[in-house]
Amino acid sequence: MIRRNRKLVLLHLVANALLLWLAYEWLGVDESTTGKLLLSAVDALAIIALVCWLYGATMVWFQSKEPKLNEAFRFAIRNIGSLLLLGIIALAIYGVLGKLAASAGPIALRVASWLTWTFRKPVKPATINTISSVLVWICRWTILPVIFLPLASAIATRGRTGWRNVLKRRPLRHWLAVPLLALLGLWLPFVILNWKPAPASFTLELASFTARAIVAYLLFLSAVLTMVRLTGAGLAAYAEIQTNVSGR
Repeated sequence: MIRRNRKLVLLHLVANALLLWLAYEWLGVDESTTGKLLLSAVDALAIIALVCWLYGATMVWFQSKEPKLNEAFRFAIRNIGSLLLLGIIALAIYGVLGKLAASAGPIALRVASWLTWTFRKPVKPATINTISSVLVWICRWTILPVIFLPLASAIATRGRTGWRNVLKRRPLRHWLAVPLLALLGLWLPFVILNWKPAPASFTLELASFTARAIVAYLLFLSAVLTMVRLTGAGLAAYAEIQTNVSGR
């Protein structure tokens, strides 16, 4: 990151760790009663809102000629409703994809049976399962990130009018770089964390896990911030609004 982004990077080092801790604590919330279930839903909504605010302000920051953290956060909070709605929509779509991936076996069997019956040629369920897995993978790591990130950036800087960006054509560099960065920042860190070497003692095992956790976290942070910066849009809109606000 360039020198002027040092404060932003330091903020993300702390803020993302805090958000990950809050999400981890949320997983252990008791949901045995209706009241506790509603409280859990409110907690989840609050965590999502904080994530949207942090990254909305980051998008504003990257699109400003002379970025200031306090101004970026004040600007992003105005559009937190739209950002939160987008975050919920994105989570819902990824949840549906997860459900489809989990039930791929039975669906593949039914589709293979229908194709075999229709075309009178044997179709293996394994083939259908492979095709569906590839399609889900492409949606998860290519199509959805390339759609959602520029859209979030436009909403963070333009508000409700930023929703029009959903139909805007994405440049080729997004289709090439975003999937790679998504894999580096969201998939590879888990590979690093789940790697289990065979240390000679508990101390070495703890040291290994600590080192891997630090590397995974820094990799996640670097890739995500690069994605946010790459998919930024709306510099002119933000600069114009910023000038209007400053002039009041």
